[in-house]
Amino acid sequence: MPNSDTQDGLFNKITREFRNYETLCLPDSSLSERVLPQAFGGNVETAKAYFFHADALTCNDTNGTQLEYAITADGNGIKYTIAFGTKGTAGIAEADDWADTWTTTKATLIAADKWVLPIAQENWRETTANSLDGYVVSMRWQSVDATPHLF
Repeated sequence: MPNSDTQDGLFNKITREFRNYETLCLPDSSLSERVLPQAFGGNVETAKAYFFHADALTCNDTNGTQLEYAITADGNGIKYTIAFGTKGTAGIAEADDWADTWTTTKATLIAADKWVLPIAQENWRETTANSLDGYVVSMRWQSVDATPHLF
């Protein structure tokens, strides 16, 4: 559950979308990239668990003052909007307030491979076994800034 430090307002609202992509090598040796289809069934909790390490979810919950998740419009990714209040402590250093604490913690988690989960090996096998016009040469996740915000 996000913190409740809203007395001085919300700042630094961020909205991001996350999807997995695969690159196919086609019969003519050209490459084609596509969004990896997902089957979240509209379940946000399933999508969160698929994309994010538990430590990343904890970072968002602990440091975000307002936070909302949703399935992307195409159904193949997850979107979140997070905003940060201030702890309201007189003289608090900016680096000790919620937004910077989130940024620092996120950077630490990314460096430790604990932000976004790697694409599951099962997905790799399933995709390469599909009768696609080509074979998968790489898979990756990508996040982008998104609009509109969820709140």
